[in-house]
Amino acid sequence: MDTLKFENVLRQAINGSHEDIEIILKLYAPLIDRQSYLNGKFDEDLRQYILMHVIKNISKFRS
Repeated sequence: MDTLKFENVLRQAINGSHEDIEIILKLYAPLIDRQSYLNGKFDEDLRQYILMHVIKNISKFRS
């Protein structure tokens, strides 16, 4: 995805577009998954917690 398209998707996600929030989550899924380990084991609850906070706070980004 090029920079211009990403900026547009992010702007729409900030404005509450569910489809664009989903795109952002898919783009960042590998990073979110890497951060979802607790004591060396993958923790699905931690992953869900991270996803919830991304969704909850994406509207606070500056567009």
